[in-house]
Amino acid sequence: MFMPFHSPQSKFNFQSQSVSVSILIENLSMTKKEEVSKRKTKSLNAKFRGLKQNMGQIKEDQRCIRDEQRKIRGRLEDVRRQCDEVRLENSACVMFQIIKAREDGDFDKAALLCRFLNSMSDRTNHLFGSGKKKKVS
Repeated sequence: MFMPFHSPQSKFNFQSQSVSVSILIENLSMTKKEEVSKRKTKSLNAKFRGLKQNMGQIKEDQRCIRDEQRKIRGRLEDVRRQCDEVRLENSACVMFQIIKAREDGDFDKAALLCRFLNSMSDRTNHLFGSGKKKKVS
């Protein structure tokens, strides 16, 4: 009986062909995997570039915000300084009116202005803190 596939040589050829086909399939699948990997890498690199650009833009925006905050702080300090000056001028005007009322003999008006001056200084101390605390008896 003739069996061509059972001879050792034909078996070897069949196995070697089978092995080479499986190697080709592996190589082909590795190539596809590499292509997919390359596509994914390119995609990730593009995403990273986009993220870096966004981060750069955010960094620039934050720098602009810090600069604006510095400018606003400076303006706020100017406003506070001007407010203090106006407060001192008002106190000086009220003191002048108190002196004038006393010179004119209008002691009721002088007492009223003294109370007003005290209330102004109390509000100033309350709002801005003078560092002094009143003693409660």
